[in-house]
Amino acid sequence: MLERELMTLMWAGSGGYRMEPKFPAILTDDELRAISVPVLLITGARSALITPKQARARGSLMPHAEVAVVPGSHGGFNRIGELNDRIAAFIKAQATGKQEGQPTRPPAAKW
Repeated sequence: MLERELMTLMWAGSGGYRMEPKFPAILTDDELRAISVPVLLITGARSALITPKQARARGSLMPHAEVAVVPGSHGGFNRIGELNDRIAAFIKAQATGKQEGQPTRPPAAKW
């Protein structure tokens, strides 16, 4: 196929395409209260997306939420080993807690 023919096909195929970025909506307080599964909410101490204070406030609305703040970070990507360990520990605690009949609402935790 010639380049010109290929370009014609590409333009024809994309003529009706309209890109619309889809961002998740911010959950309302009532929607957060309705979340009944364990949640690990992680934010960085220097996060601009959700500050530790905001994370704790949002986490307090969820009945089974645990908030973890990664110190000196925007979200933990510069501490990926620690972040992975924290997530794995949360998952393990949930599995163990359910098997032993322990309460599923752990206290808010700092890293």
